[in-house]
Amino acid sequence: MMSHEVTFEFLGQSFTFRSSLPEEEIKEVLAYLEGKKQEVETFKKVPTYKLAIWLLMQVAYDYIKVKKEKDALENLLKGQLAKLEEFLEKEDLGLGCA
Repeated sequence: MMSHEVTFEFLGQSFTFRSSLPEEEIKEVLAYLEGKKQEVETFKKVPTYKLAIWLLMQVAYDYIKVKKEKDALENLLKGQLAKLEEFLEKEDLGLGCA
């Protein structure tokens, strides 16, 4: 798997790391962080480390929110699938060989 060097700037600091993610996914991550970074940079008089922690908290919040939404969707789909299976068993449409 090919490794890419990625640079991200945050509050005047440049961070470089290597990633084996596909380039499109790296671009998505950086675009997401760029949006979050712009929210943070409006607070000019707050120490950098506090802004970094705030950014971390925002990313964690977004992750937890999306995970809860995914779990709720999975549960809904499982419930709908169970209802469909129950319906098909009751109806016994006679599609099988007798």
